[in-house]
Amino acid sequence: MKAIAGAREVVRGSGCRRSNRRARAAADGYWGLVAAGEPFRLLFPLGTVIGVYGVMMWPLFVWCEGFGYPGVPHARIMIEGFLGCFVAGFLGTALPRLLGVPRVSLAETLACGAALVSAVCLHAGGLTMWGDLVFFCTMLSLVLALGARALIREDTPPPAFVLVAMGLLSAMAGSFGLAVSQATPALIPPWLTSFARLLLNQGFLLLPAMGVGAFLLPRFFGLPNRQSFPESIVLPPGWIRRAGFAALCGVVVLASFAMEVAGFASEGLGVRVAAFVVYFFREVPIHRAGWGGGSLAFGLRIALFAIPVGFVLAALVPVRAIALMHFVFITGFGLLALIVATRVVLGHSGQSEKFQSALWPVKILCGLIVLAMLTRVSADWMPKVQMSHYAYAALAWIAGVLVWTAFILPGVTRADAK
Repeated sequence: MKAIAGAREVVRGSGCRRSNRRARAAADGYWGLVAAGEPFRLLFPLGTVIGVYGVMMWPLFVWCEGFGYPGVPHARIMIEGFLGCFVAGFLGTALPRLLGVPRVSLAETLACGAALVSAVCLHAGGLTMWGDLVFFCTMLSLVLALGARALIREDTPPPAFVLVAMGLLSAMAGSFGLAVSQATPALIPPWLTSFARLLLNQGFLLLPAMGVGAFLLPRFFGLPNRQSFPESIVLPPGWIRRAGFAALCGVVVLASFAMEVAGFASEGLGVRVAAFVVYFFREVPIHRAGWGGGSLAFGLRIALFAIPVGFVLAALVPVRAIALMHFVFITGFGLLALIVATRVVLGHSGQSEKFQSALWPVKILCGLIVLAMLTRVSADWMPKVQMSHYAYAALAWIAGVLVWTAFILPGVTRADAK
């Protein structure tokens, strides 16, 4: 009985400390909230600005004189800048809480944001090699900062986060490989450059989407969470088995990249889809969730449907693979990042009662992003209006994100009083 009473006192004390920390952070204003270990409050808005800039490059190229073709800069800015900010913001906020370790400091958050902005500026200026190198250093710093905290953890992370680690390593290997291939093109074989590009453009996003999704998505759909284990420093029973399955699916994804580079593109895409679908059906059986859950669950269904559909279509019509992969990037990774960010913002601003509500800004966001994707994909089948459709697709995406920015993103300035 004394042990139980002591445990309760520890819980009460922990709760009081959290309440006091929230109160102090709220009293210090916005920067106090960022400094309290919530880097998403800075990195989500920063990523949004970067995303709008990266997409706006297409209308500027199509309709304004003097702007160069934005193919490579646009892709790098969206992957490393836009989505890089959302990945770093989410992990920097969530992982220290899951591990029970010191939170990310204001200096670390500012350094990460400044580094990602530097990478974006370098890509925008055509210095792709240096942009990739700066992004590599940023991801390395993030891994070292979170890894050092993991050494003093008070709890074990979800087993699915093995895939998150693999995604961050893919980002590092991909960006570094691309930087080296640009610095010494004669020494790097073309297949290695292609593999590095797949690691950065797909591995960096697909693997964390699987890992974070297995942990977070049951909360959206009201399903049992198979990633939830009792608090423990040592690995609890069953953890290794689930982590091993996650790692196996991650290795299959990486093997699919090797298949694609080896000339078996359609087969590689098929294997990738299989790994994605099998993992989610085992860890998050969404088909049992029904059709409720509000606007956030609706947006997640679109994103989770778009990712495998995009891969399948690219495998079936390889001549249009670049266009069809926008199913994956626009309505897959991009929408998924914004929907998860919405839940983070609502949950950390005292609006958790809206998790399963019908949120019209989210519905508009989903509709305009789907419209942007369809416009971008169809453009490659209409050569006479191809460029103008690229611009229209960009404007539709920007309009959806601006609605989200106006009605959801202000939550980053509000403290959670609960």
